[in-house]
Order: sequence, then structure tokens, then C-alpha cells
Amino acid sequence: MGEAADVGQPPLALSSPQHVSRARTEHGAEQASLRSAQQPSNFPFPVTYPVSVSSSCLWKTPTIEKRNPLFCGEEPLIGVAHRWRSRRCRHSRPRCRSLTQLMPLTSCGESMSSALRGSSSMSLFALKAESAMDRVVLHEVSAELLELLVDFCYTGRVTVTQDNVDLLLKTADLFQFPSVKEACCAFLEQRLDVSNCLEIQDFAEAYDCRQLASGARRFVLKNIMELAKGKDFERLSWKRLLEFVTDDELCVDKEETVYQIAARWVKADLQRRLHYWSELLQQVRLPFVRRFFLLAHVESDPLVYLSPTCLRLVNEARSFQSSEYDRHDRPCQRMRPRPSTGLAEILVVIGGCDQDCDELVTVDCYNPQTGQWRYLAEFPDHLGGGYSITALGSDIYVTGGSDGSRLYDGVWRYKSSVNEWTEVSPMLKPREYHSSCVLKGQLYVVASETTERYDHSLDCWESLPPMLLPMDNCTTTTCRGRLFAIGCLAGEDTMSMQGYDPETNRWTLVNCGQLPPWSFTPKTVTLNGLIYFVRDDSAEVDVYNPQKNQWDKISPMTQVHVGGSVAVLGGKLFVSGGYDNTFELSDVVEAYDPGTRSWTVAGRLPQRTFWHGSVSIFRQFMPQVSNVFEPLGAPDSNAIQLHRHHRQQVLQNNLNNLNQDVDAPL
Repeated sequence: MGEAADVGQPPLALSSPQHVSRARTEHGAEQASLRSAQQPSNFPFPVTYPVSVSSSCLWKTPTIEKRNPLFCGEEPLIGVAHRWRSRRCRHSRPRCRSLTQLMPLTSCGESMSSALRGSSSMSLFALKAESAMDRVVLHEVSAELLELLVDFCYTGRVTVTQDNVDLLLKTADLFQFPSVKEACCAFLEQRLDVSNCLEIQDFAEAYDCRQLASGARRFVLKNIMELAKGKDFERLSWKRLLEFVTDDELCVDKEETVYQIAARWVKADLQRRLHYWSELLQQVRLPFVRRFFLLAHVESDPLVYLSPTCLRLVNEARSFQSSEYDRHDRPCQRMRPRPSTGLAEILVVIGGCDQDCDELVTVDCYNPQTGQWRYLAEFPDHLGGGYSITALGSDIYVTGGSDGSRLYDGVWRYKSSVNEWTEVSPMLKPREYHSSCVLKGQLYVVASETTERYDHSLDCWESLPPMLLPMDNCTTTTCRGRLFAIGCLAGEDTMSMQGYDPETNRWTLVNCGQLPPWSFTPKTVTLNGLIYFVRDDSAEVDVYNPQKNQWDKISPMTQVHVGGSVAVLGGKLFVSGGYDNTFELSDVVEAYDPGTRSWTVAGRLPQRTFWHGSVSIFRQFMPQVSNVFEPLGAPDSNAIQLHRHHRQQVLQNNLNNLNQDVDAPL
């Protein structure tokens, strides 16, 4: 607490609680006086601390009694109900009055018209009761506000208005009246609007009003689009803006709006704020900006193309949109859409068999933002068995399979933007029990003795060299720009791992040391540069780090998932369905969080399923924001032409370094 009192007399020692008690014993409770002794010269005044007083003078901490409506006639009142006994209240007031007669207070240098009658603040009570000074001056304290606090001690009510709320909160904070402070915070929170939310947030944080600060922050995040149109936003501090733009709960209609907001703030004071631009742009989730906007507004902006760091961010966004960037291998916040835009990462479960071993053609999706399952378009053909499922961008591909009598070479694509299945070019060879994965925007299919690759932009397949050693029922994943295949060597009981490098178009044996003792080929996924091997016959999960060539184990799953499926969603591993420890078909979906290294039950499948496939994709739902931010005008073609020559020169100087640094952490 800041300076509470000032006197023009020599400093006196504060009396101890024992002195107070002894005085009351000798002279009676109603005429008790306080004794004082000479204080050492090195003991500066004022000093306040809590004291012990008679139990009849104590009362419990007051609590807010919410009243609705807040205003009663012309004077807004906030009622505060004290939970004290009437007997204690009757006895406490005269006693406090007698104590104040020993020490008159002067507020702001102006004598108060009436004696200070009492206070629920222990520190102020100590100042009154234990100082024998004739007069104490309280600097920068309004007599009217102090009178409100004194009246509050007896009436349990305080008048809070638009004119006195800020000073009343400061005074209540100074003298430690938490209930009055809370009442002022409630008053301010109910009056939050675009014109005052930033100021109230700063005010609340300065006086440690956490609930009010949190409420003001939520208001800013929800109304950022309206707030960004005003002058107060242009005067926003760098740290505060970065805090808002980084938040997942920033309420915008689309990610382009965040870019416009950030650019508007920088250009409001370009000379002083230019050095913040590259760091600010890193918080804009450019991968989810529409491609036209990315090219026409972002890449053509001198703020962007003159900065190598910003160019690298644009290149990353373009790589993501062309499905060349593996968001599971190298996840970051920029790869996570904001919930308000309506774009969500969902878990899609396809096919499988039910409890009666009947084949399913249903396609269900789980949205972690809502915790709900929804039906998607059903698979239009007979799935059979032995097919493979993988995601390429926001589309899903189902390859091959069999019906027990013949093999399929067909390939189906689910286009999430229109929620429909279409057939694309078939594979070069029909196959079953193969594995598929995506590497640098292309679809790879790996079988025992053949490998082929699909280019979705050309809708064509090409044959690739087969694995060095044929493997039965292999599983594949991609990590750090390489394809890894794990399986049992054909005709043997030995497990092996092989790797494919698209740059050299060659397979090699991966010298990863002793493999774990797998009885069956595990399911594999990649997350954060690590390959996770989910066992099919136990709850154990193994982890391999290709860069360090090290093996590790994580905590086991809550149950086994024989015939289950594994996918990565929102930076977590999701394992679903299959048979559990009791050989019962399960609908449990459990998730592993690498941050906490623990498994939790995330939900349940719409029905008990095994031998199903699961992947995660992004899908657009209804945005949470109905209004639209004022868009930037379309760039003038002549203006673009004027910048083209200079931009090309800059690009030539930067692109070589950009290609070398594309893997560097931002």
C-alpha cells in the first residue's frame, strides 16, 4: 500500500495489541485509551499493520448482493449485504467512534465535517487505533469518497456512479475494501463498449482487478472488427496488439481480416512500427487466407516482398495450400484455424465393420470445437476389405481393396468443399492390404513389391522403384521429407523399416537399431517430427525419432484397440474403435497429448466399429461472425505493374536464400 498518512510531529511508536487490551481492562471498555511510547529515530512513520481487537468489534467480510436493475431512480446503487450479527454491529459502532475521537483525520488537507466512524479495512483500523497522533493527513484521498466507505461499513451499501467509479475503486483498493472494489468492477464490466474497453482493461490490470480485466479482454476479442475501425485501435501498444492477434479466440469473419487489422496498425505509424511487422505477420494464419488474397494483397505488398522473413511466411502458406507442407510433421499455431471463421479441423471415420461383421459405407466426422458427430456423404461404392485411406490437403482418397473374389484398382476422392465423392484415375495395378500416405503434395501407394505415385493436379499415376526387400502388410508414414515403410519381410517373421527419398528416387534400409518386439505390424502416424507406432495387440505405444535415431515409449493407452484406427487431430493422437481387453467391440475414442504425455478418453464413435479408417481434414462450417470487416480495395493493376520490376529484383535476391531457409524455424 502506498503512503497512507503524514504528520508534522515527531514520530511516535505504535502501541501493541497487548497495550490496547490492558488499557481497556483498567479504564473500562467504553473509555479505553491507547498508550504510546517514544519510537526509535530510525523507525519512520507511517506504518500500518493488522491488529487484534475485541471479538465484539469484528465482522465478516462483506459480499456483493447482485441487484437487478442496477439503477434505482436517479442514483445507481449497488447493494452489499454484510453477514454480521446485529449485536456485534450495535456494539462495534460506538467503540469505533470512541477510537476515532483520539485521532481526527484530515483528507486532502480539508477537515472532514464529521468524525470517522469506522472501517472494515484492517489497515485503516490499525492506523486509527494504534496512533496517538492528533491529526493524520491522507493525501490524494477525496473526503466524499472516504465518507462513502465509512457509510458502507454500517449501511452495507455504496453509491457507484459513472462519475465516481474510477476514483472510488482506487480509494477502495488503497484502504482494502474488497467488496466495494468488486462492486466497482461489476459496474464497469456492465458498461463495456467499443469506446472504453481498451482503457478499462488497462485500468483493471493496473489495480489487479482480474475478473474485470478478463471481461474487458473477452469483449475486445469479440468486437475486434468494430474496434479496429477507430482511432483508439491505432494507438494500441505493440504488446497489446500482439496479444490479441495471437489469441485463438479472436473473433473475425475470415483470416484475411486479421491481416488487414495488422497492416492497418503498422501503417498508422509506419516509421516507428515497421520493425514490428515481420513478427506480427507470423501471428497471422496465412495458410488459411484465400489464395487470391494471398497473391493480390499480401505478396504484392511492399511490406511483405521487401522482407525475407515475410516472404518465407508467404512461401509457407503457398506450400500449405498446395498440400506440400506436412502440418502434422511440423505443426505450429499458424496451421490452426480460428474457431470464429467456421473452418475446423475434423476427424473423419470411414467404413469398417459393425458388431455383426457387416460392412459399413457410412462416413462420420467429429468436430472437437463442438464435440459433436455429423454424417458426411456416404461412400458411393462397395468398400470391401483391404483398402487404404489417406488425406491430401482437405480431400480424402480411398484406394484399392477387394470383395474377396477380385482386387480393385479404383480410387475415390472425397472433396470436402462440396461434400461429395468422385472417382479419379485408377491405380496402375489393382491391390489390397497396401498402404498409402502423402509426401510433398503427392499421394504414394506402397505394396509388397510395387510403389506408385499420384499427382492430383494432373490426375495421373506413375510407377516408382519398389522397396529393396518385399514386405507383407506394411504400413507407411512420412517424416522430415522422407517416406518410411514398416512391415514383416515376405516369408519371414522379421520386422524391417525402409525409407524412400523423393529427391533421389531411391529406397534404403533404415538402420534404426533393434526394433521393438511387435507381433503384428503396428499402425503408424507422424507428429512433431516423431513416428508413433500404435500396437494392435496391446496398449503399448513406441516412438522413433529419425533425426536422433532413438527409440522411446510413451504411457500406454487406457485399453487395447485390436482392429482400431489411429489419426492425428489438433496436435494429438486419436485412437478409435476396435476390440478392447475383454474382446468386446469398442466405440471408445482416446487421445494422447504430447504436452502432458497422457491419454484421455476424448469421446465415443457413433457406433462400435473395427477395421475402419480415420484421417483429419479441414472443413468449412458456418462462421460465428455474421458481419464483415471493411475490405481492402482491389489493387490497381497499374500500381502493381509499377512495383513489378522492383519486386522481381528483390525476389531474385531473396528466393535463393528462401529455398535454403525454408526448413529453418520461424
